[in-house]
Amino acid sequence: MSEMNQELAAIQHLLEIEKQAASLIDSAKIDADQYISKAHAEYNAAYKEKVELLSKELDADFQKKHDEILQKYKDEVEAYKSSYASKPQNKEAFFDLLNKLLFA
Repeated sequence: MSEMNQELAAIQHLLEIEKQAASLIDSAKIDADQYISKAHAEYNAAYKEKVELLSKELDADFQKKHDEILQKYKDEVEAYKSSYASKPQNKEAFFDLLNKLLFA
């Protein structure tokens, strides 16, 4: 009987050690999940910051280029108007051409 009690005590001891090991594993899983969650949140915050910075830079660059193109367009239109206004107009020849084309 004594030998049986010793075997039961050994089995009981091993079961207790297994419970402690399972508890340690559960605790480690919780710690790992918390660590991963924290790292993920930090990564997302850094990513969001970089994306916002890049977005602002791209928006500023777009606006600058847009303004340059718009100014170039306005300058070209004004140059065309100036060159057109400085050319002499021969209205008599134009009306003669219209009369030939439309009424001839």
